[in-house]
Order: sequence, then C-alpha cells, then structure tokens
Amino acid sequence: MFATVFLGKGIITVDRMRRNRLMKKLPIENQIKKLLKDNDLSDMEEDILETLIPCIAITPVEADDLPVGTSKFGGFPDLPEGEEFPRWKGRPLSFIAQYNLAELKQTGFSSPLPDQGMLYFFCGTAMDIPVWEEKGEPGGWSVFYIDTEPSRLRPVPFPEDLPREGFFEERKMKLSVEKTLPEVEFIEGMDDVYFDLMDQLYQLEERESGYHQAFGDPFQMEGDVFKECKANSGNPSDDWVLLLQVDSDEEMGMIWGDLGMLYFCIAREDLRKKRFDRSWLVMQSH
Repeated sequence: MFATVFLGKGIITVDRMRRNRLMKKLPIENQIKKLLKDNDLSDMEEDILETLIPCIAITPVEADDLPVGTSKFGGFPDLPEGEEFPRWKGRPLSFIAQYNLAELKQTGFSSPLPDQGMLYFFCGTAMDIPVWEEKGEPGGWSVFYIDTEPSRLRPVPFPEDLPREGFFEERKMKLSVEKTLPEVEFIEGMDDVYFDLMDQLYQLEERESGYHQAFGDPFQMEGDVFKECKANSGNPSDDWVLLLQVDSDEEMGMIWGDLGMLYFCIAREDLRKKRFDRSWLVMQSH
C-alpha cells in the first residue's frame, strides 16, 4: 500500500520517512550528497553544500544533580552572591536559560562571545508582560553577562511572587555544532522536481528534541526575525546574531504562544562590545 503523511513543508511517503531516520545518523553534508545522488542531481552538490550555515544545536537532556554553572534550561539560575532575579516594573522575570561560555567554546564553534563567564536569559511569561512596550523600548526580558567562575555561583530560588507558570523544568544543554540550510523562498511556478527536492532537503533538518539553537539562521515562523529586530529595536544595524532560539517544549513547560519560539538576538557590534543589555527578543508562533 502506498501511504502518505503530511509533515513539515510538504507530503512525504512513509518509505521516505524511514529512509530519513536512517540518514539522520550521518552528518548533514553526507545526507545531502546521498539525497542528491538518489535523485540524479549530484551536479548540484557543490552549490548546495556551499550554502550551509553553521550553528550550535542544543538538545535538552534530563539529568540529576547538575553541577553549578552548567549550561542549562530552566531550574534555578546559578548566580554570584548578591545577584538576584531581574525584574520588570517590580515583577520577577522567568529564568529561561544560562550558558557557561567555556562549554560553548569547547564545541569548537567560532563566535564573538567571550571565552568564559556566564550568559543569562530571562523573560516575562505572564500575558500582561509585553515583549516590548513600544519601538526602541524593550519590555519584559533581560540578557546579561557575568565574567565569573562556576565556583563563585550558587542556585538562586524562585522569588515568592513569581507565578507558578513562570517555573520551568531543568534540563542540561547538550551542545553540538551542526549546519543548516538557508531559508529559500518558494517561487510560484517552480518546477515540481525542485519543489520536491527542497521539501526533502528541509526534512533532513528535523530535530526530534526541538529547534533549540545558538547562532546560525533562525528557524523562522512568521517572517524575518532579524528584520523584526531592526524594525522594533530602533537599532539600524543590518547585522544581527542569534544568541539563543528556544522552541516550545512541553516537557520543560515552555509554550510560547501557539507552539511558537523565542529568539534572543543582538546586533553584532553590540555583541563585540559585550553590550548584552541591548539584546532584543522576538516571539513568533503559528
């Protein structure tokens, strides 16, 4: 029986799904080469491989007794003595994630981030805490860097006035360098062969653990994330960097709108000068 299912951006056969599961054990370059060979399109190999964009893929991993200062989602933030939850208009923001920047450096990914220290991500999760109040004015989020060692950190409990829905389950971050395909706009009238090929190529990028990511191109749901940063932040830069992309994740209790995503971004010049307070947050959903 020839069965089909809807998945992602197109329709694929069950046989193709099985094949894709096997191929996912290979680096994406090898997957693309095999896919092109199977479609008698190996002559496109070099052009497509040159478009791949490196990023750090982040897999949430359940773990007990995480060492203080580990890169992670949720749980209690590990902060230096005297540092507390950031607030917006007197109300505590929810802890989303923290990076131990030495762990990011160990991946071998080349980035403008400092080689050590901690980078923290907080945002408001209540409906009445806006992502931004008006153009150029950030709303309920905070990104900040502290140059410190894990030995100087301690877990900070949730503030008593933080709503229960602002608590998220703790997950260790498994960091791995991967490559993704750029966003390609489908043109009306595109040849069916190439439409099907792009459909298959994008399916190679599916991640069972969600699209949590640092750097590279955002996994966009409602339009260009970086253009949205420029338009709403008042920062005229055309060069933005994705610091952290957080997918909706039911196991961690993180649901952004209608199964959407958070994108913490920063202009490259601000990143170079460690002006993390000028980061900008975008939320998109279906």
